[in-house]
Amino acid sequence: MLQNIEVIELLKGIPFEQILRDLFLYSTKEPWFFTEYSFLLVFGVFVFFYALLFDWNIIRKLYLVAFSLIFYYKSSGPFLALFLIQVTCDYVFAQWIQKSEGVSKKLLATISILFSLSFLLYFKYANFFIENTNLLLLTHFEFVDLFLPIGISFYTFQSISYLVDVYRGQINASSNFLDYAFYMTFFPHLVAGPIVRASDFLGQVNHPERPNSYVFKESFVRILLGLIKKLFIADYLAKYVDMVFENPGFYSGAENLIGVFAYTFQIYFDFSGYSDIAIGLALLVGYRLKENFDNPYNSRNITVFWRKWHISLSSWLRDYVYIPLGGNRKGEFNTYLFLLTTMLIGGFWHGASWKFVFWGAAHGLALGFHKLIKDKIPDHWLLSALGWLATFLFVSFCWIFFRAADFPAALDIIQRIAYHTIWQDFVGFGYSRFEISILLLAVFVIVLIPQSIKKWCIERLYYVPSFFWIFFLLIALQVIIQFKDEVVQPFIYFQF
Repeated sequence: MLQNIEVIELLKGIPFEQILRDLFLYSTKEPWFFTEYSFLLVFGVFVFFYALLFDWNIIRKLYLVAFSLIFYYKSSGPFLALFLIQVTCDYVFAQWIQKSEGVSKKLLATISILFSLSFLLYFKYANFFIENTNLLLLTHFEFVDLFLPIGISFYTFQSISYLVDVYRGQINASSNFLDYAFYMTFFPHLVAGPIVRASDFLGQVNHPERPNSYVFKESFVRILLGLIKKLFIADYLAKYVDMVFENPGFYSGAENLIGVFAYTFQIYFDFSGYSDIAIGLALLVGYRLKENFDNPYNSRNITVFWRKWHISLSSWLRDYVYIPLGGNRKGEFNTYLFLLTTMLIGGFWHGASWKFVFWGAAHGLALGFHKLIKDKIPDHWLLSALGWLATFLFVSFCWIFFRAADFPAALDIIQRIAYHTIWQDFVGFGYSRFEISILLLAVFVIVLIPQSIKKWCIERLYYVPSFFWIFFLLIALQVIIQFKDEVVQPFIYFQF
């Protein structure tokens, strides 16, 4: 009896209410993302019950949609309501578009796309337009106090692709609201991609891949690789990158140049790490997402780079901007113009700032230049090697404008590199920041390894006994808990 009383008193001392509040209520200070141990804890419980409900199709879908909505609420709070409004309206619009013909169909498609874009334009670009209007017209419009809903750029492009595909007759509008909600809210890709096409995903909604030991290992390998990329590479590089980009004048030209290369690798391992985790989590519940990266820094030219970098976005821009504009069907000049326009839109999609527009313009001009000269370049290994080097350096240069706070900061970094680089400083850097030097060298080698070799090595991991994966999982969770307060940062693409 005494022992029972002691247990009761012990339970009374546990703040269950506070624990539940922390787990399920939105906090601006601790939004959910995949490396949050609280998310992994809740997800583990979710997967257990998901497995029990797997054969109950409607209940399984409702259960996963509910978890996805909780995930988005924990990531973006009250903006969940805005997201649900857009999902509902897109579903209704698609039904109307499919039933319409001629001018009415075109008008409905236009209205639906503009409606979908309106949320993105307001929350992401309102202050940008106000700022530039004030500069051009000498007006004094006040800025709007806005918080950017997480994932709005991704799910807006996703909804537009669905509406356009229905309009084109490439897919049928979903007749089941639950299926469409499942597609739009599916948590692995919801806040930072990949941008999933309805044509690739809706057919899977009612036919998930049944979990087995091989799928479990495949998904866990992807999740573990993503966590390694994020926690041990991207976040570690971020510490040095943040120092340099916050105060470039304090560092030498060599240190600024190394900072640029460090960010080049940071953004790749951060974003590809997120994509790996997203693909792995989706696999764990029976769904396959397309690859979003294909060893992009091993590209021999800028065109190949954009076939391998953020594939879901680059292919979206190709299919819904470049080709509809005319692609390469309306003459040489227009082809270059369409390329530039497409990349300008791609740059502006990333952020409401002229630095992103410049970044997009630079890539658009580079793509046009390569298109102009590609047939004149002989097929030779030396030229391919030089092409790879030029592509890597160009992409790294453009990342300066992507990461810098503004244009003056970007130009300051370029000036420091151009006029204050002493090659002896690289030797000093190797001694003073040995860990960063070794890590940069290691990741440089990693990105040069052909994708086929990486894939072969990863597939060998699928045959490791299951009990090893449980052991690795416990270690990964412990690492996340230990690193959380110091180095774990939100994924870079959350800001877009």
